[in-house]
Amino acid sequence: MRIWRNLHFALESAWQSFCRNAAVSLAAVISITLILALAGVSLLLGHALNQVLDAYKVRVSVINISVADNTPLNDVNDFAAQLRADPKVAHVQFVSKQEALAQFTSDPANAAVVKAMDGNPLAAKLEVTATHLSDVGAIDVMARQWPGVDKSNPTDYQGEFISRMLVLSTWVELGGLGLLAILVVISIVIVMNTIRTAVYHRRKEIEVMKLVGATEWFVRWPFVMEGVITGGVAGAVAVGLLTLVYHPFIQQFQGSLFFLPLSYDPQFAAVLGQRLLLAGALLGAFGSFIGVRRFVRI
Repeated sequence: MRIWRNLHFALESAWQSFCRNAAVSLAAVISITLILALAGVSLLLGHALNQVLDAYKVRVSVINISVADNTPLNDVNDFAAQLRADPKVAHVQFVSKQEALAQFTSDPANAAVVKAMDGNPLAAKLEVTATHLSDVGAIDVMARQWPGVDKSNPTDYQGEFISRMLVLSTWVELGGLGLLAILVVISIVIVMNTIRTAVYHRRKEIEVMKLVGATEWFVRWPFVMEGVITGGVAGAVAVGLLTLVYHPFIQQFQGSLFFLPLSYDPQFAAVLGQRLLLAGALLGAFGSFIGVRRFVRI
């Protein structure tokens, strides 16, 4: 019962202090809302960019190995079996000359080329899907050493493009982590200053509580809960703003840049909303804990 009484007192005191210092609380909520919204936007943009990168990674993770016309089918099957046994290879599919021609002619963009074609100049090929994007280079080396490969056009390996994609993906992750770290520090500083203002206004009340034997945690909990309320309200507002703009933004983006493989992801939006709410509450609690500690001890 004592725990519940203390919790009730902490919540009631926190809410009273939050309302009593409405101007300061509102300023803190707005500031943290903007920071959390910026964090949410950066995460959404990072997710969108990762969607595009993942789509391109899937495409370039498939390497086509051209088969020379005079290569026996048994040799092709043996090499395909060798590739399947390699842990760097996820999937191998043989495409005959006729199938390659059918794939080529089915693409409307190739209509003009198809009309000018005489016979079937396309080679049979092995479509090899790498386990990881970084494995494509090793598969390319293996393919070029195979005697049955078409020497004039062995593979469609895009080494430079793949290297740039790997570097870009790394920088996107590092940049996102760096930005989030900066925003976390700013949020904590804002909450600390807000709680210190509340402590200053209640300094005489705290002094009386200490004189009658109140423990540090009994005095500290209301301010920690006030930080939770501040961060939680800011998180809820930020989630609401992001929910309103996320789907329309993706639709507008798809209409303007239809060639990019970008789509609305409601599951990610729901997870992001939960994390922003939790982040707001935790940042508020942590900032309050740091901000009030020195004053309560004094």
